[in-house]
Amino acid sequence: MRNINAVNPSFNNPTESKPRRVPLGRSDLEVSPVGTGTWQWGGAFYWGYGRSYTDEDLAAAYAASIENGINWFDTAEIYGRGKSEIILGKHVNSSNSNNPDSPKALIATKFFPYPWRLHKSTLRRALKASLQRLNTESIDIYQIHFPFRPRSFQYWVDALAGAAEDGLVKAVGVSNFSAEQTKCAHEMLDRKGIVLAANQVGYSLLNRKIESNGVLETCRDLDVSVISYGPLAEGLLSGKYRPDNPPPFMRKWRWARKRLKMLPPLISLMSDIASAYDASPSQVALNWLMQKDTLPIPGAKSAMQAKDNATAMTWSLANDEFEALNMATEQYLPGR
Repeated sequence: MRNINAVNPSFNNPTESKPRRVPLGRSDLEVSPVGTGTWQWGGAFYWGYGRSYTDEDLAAAYAASIENGINWFDTAEIYGRGKSEIILGKHVNSSNSNNPDSPKALIATKFFPYPWRLHKSTLRRALKASLQRLNTESIDIYQIHFPFRPRSFQYWVDALAGAAEDGLVKAVGVSNFSAEQTKCAHEMLDRKGIVLAANQVGYSLLNRKIESNGVLETCRDLDVSVISYGPLAEGLLSGKYRPDNPPPFMRKWRWARKRLKMLPPLISLMSDIASAYDASPSQVALNWLMQKDTLPIPGAKSAMQAKDNATAMTWSLANDEFEALNMATEQYLPGR
C-alpha cells in the first residue's frame, strides 16, 4: 500500500489536531472540503427512506460525519417535502445540546422558485418555514435552488439579498446558475455589499459539463466556491452497481440504460487507484473533485457511508492518477 503520510503529511499526525477547513468563497464561513448531502433524508419515493434505511441510520450518518471532520450539511425545502430539514435540524440541535462547547454544524438549504411564487414575500415565508423546520434563528448558507421562471432569477437574488441584510442569512448562494447568471448575481450582490459565496452545480467524473460551459472558470475568476452535487452520480461511482446489478427504485430507470454499460473500465481504474491508498472508488471520485478546487457534498444514509466520504479528505491523488481520471472521462465533456 502507498504511504499515505507521504502524500498528505497531516494524515494521522498527532500534532495536527484541528480538522481541515477552507473558506466558502469570500464569505466568513469555513467549511470542511467535503460536506454531507441530505437529499436522501426523508426521500421515500426516490431513495427508499423508511424501507432500505431508517431514522436510526441517518442519526448514525450525522454522528459519523461530525466525528470524522465534516462540519456542514446541505439540504433543501423540497427534499422529502421538508422532512430532510426536520431530520437535520433535530440532529444539529441535539448534538449541540449534548456538547455545547463544540462548534455548531453549518447548514446550507435552498429556496425553490415554484411558478406560483410571484412575490418577494414568498421567499421570506419559505425562509421562515425552513428556519422553523431546522429549529434555528438563521441559515448559514441560503441558496436559490434553480433560476426558474416566471420570475427572473434577478428578482429572487434581490429578495435573497434582503434576507441577508436582515440577518436571516449568513452567506448567500445560488444553485444551477449558468456562467452569465452567476456573473449577474455576483454583480447585483456586490453593489449591495453582499458576497456571492457559492454556486451549487452538478459535477462529477460522469458529468463534466461545467468545465466547458464557463461555470467553473467564472466561479474561479469571481472567487465563488463551486459546491458539487451528485459527486458520486447517485451511487454509480461507488463501484457497487453493474449492468446486472442496477441501482434500486427510480434510479434504475434514470441511470441504468445510459451509463452502467459504459462504467466498468472507469470503475476498474478507480479501484486500482483506490487500492494504493486502502481507499474506495467513492473516495477517488471525491478526491478528483477536491483537486478540481470544488466542494463535493456526497449523500450519506449510514455511518459507514459518512465515514467513507470523510476519509477522502485524508489523502490526495498523485498527479498521474488525477490526469488518468481526466483522460478516462473526457467523453463526459460536452463537445468531445
